[in-house]
Amino acid sequence: MNPLQFLRLLLKGPSPQQMAAQLRRPHGLMARKVAQRMNNSNRPLYDGAWKALDLRDGMRVLEIGFGNGLFFPELAKQAKDLTLHGLDFSADMVQQATANNDALIAEGVLSLTHGASDRMPFADASFDRIFCINVVYFWDDPAAHLREVRRVLKPGGTFTAVLRRKSSMEMLPFAAHGFTMYEQADWEVVLQRNSFAPVSTTVIQEPGGEYEGKKYRPESLVVVAGAA
Repeated sequence: MNPLQFLRLLLKGPSPQQMAAQLRRPHGLMARKVAQRMNNSNRPLYDGAWKALDLRDGMRVLEIGFGNGLFFPELAKQAKDLTLHGLDFSADMVQQATANNDALIAEGVLSLTHGASDRMPFADASFDRIFCINVVYFWDDPAAHLREVRRVLKPGGTFTAVLRRKSSMEMLPFAAHGFTMYEQADWEVVLQRNSFAPVSTTVIQEPGGEYEGKKYRPESLVVVAGAA
C-alpha cells in the first residue's frame, strides 16, 4: 500500500476495491478489523450452517475460509467427539484463528491449515462434512475447487455452501469488484456440472443492515449437496 492509499484509508476508510480484496483474502493492517466485521455479518449464517450440517458424533468436519476462527468452539459443541479442520487462503487469518483457538488445538480437536481450496493438502475421502460461508464468490474457477471438495469428501458426505443471493450482494458496492454472484438456480447448475447433486436449500432472512449509510436486508442461501 503506497502512502496515498494509506492516507485515504485513514481518512475515508477502504474503497470498494480495497474492501473486495480484503474480503477475498484479509491481510495487513485491515485484517483484524475485517475479520471482526465478517463475524458480525455472518453470525446468522453460521446458525443456518449448524442446522444444515446435520452433524453426528465422531464426524470429521472441514471449514473452508474460517476467518479468525471465532465460531470453532461453537462448532465443536454441535456433536460429541468431532474432529475439526480449517483451511484458509489468508495467512493472517490462520495466525489469528490459531491464537483464538489455542485450547481446541492443544486438545487435538482442531487443526488449521493455510492453503487454497483448489489444491487441498488432505487425503482422499477425509471428511464427513465440508462447508464454507461467503467463500464461493471468490472461486474464479469453481470446477477446480469443487473437484477438490469432492475428492476429500467421504462417500455419503455432504458439502454445504452458504452464500448471499445475487440480488442481495448487488446492493453492496464492493461486490462489483471480483465477486461471482449466484441465485439459487445458478449455484445449483454449477454443482450439477461438477458432479454434485443438490440435496436441500434453505433461505435465511437476515436482520436488516447498513453499509455506507444505505440500509439493506439481505437473503442468504444454505445449499447442501452430495456427490452425484
